[in-house]
Amino acid sequence: MEDLKLQIDKAFDYRGDVTLTLKDGSTVVGFMSNREPRGVARCREPFVEMMIDGRPDKMLVKYSEISKVELTGEDTAAGKSWDEWIIKEEARKKSQVVGK
Repeated sequence: MEDLKLQIDKAFDYRGDVTLTLKDGSTVVGFMSNREPRGVARCREPFVEMMIDGRPDKMLVKYSEISKVELTGEDTAAGKSWDEWIIKEEARKKSQVVGK
């Protein structure tokens, strides 16, 4: 179970789609938008919430139903935020020099 918790934590921090393989053999593909490792009032068991394309509501999946977690979609923010910040910062500095 500890390995599953680590997989879920990693998937929650990932900024792309993940694939959950459930114990019944089915899969769920989407963005993991929330995780509740201790459960809450609406679901006392640990669970994740998934945003699924074409589905207006979030899908709740209990940890106990999950057998495997994979990072399958592209991490849309990978490497971009730092590179973009550097470009913007250089442009800002240049505009300050030109403006003097």
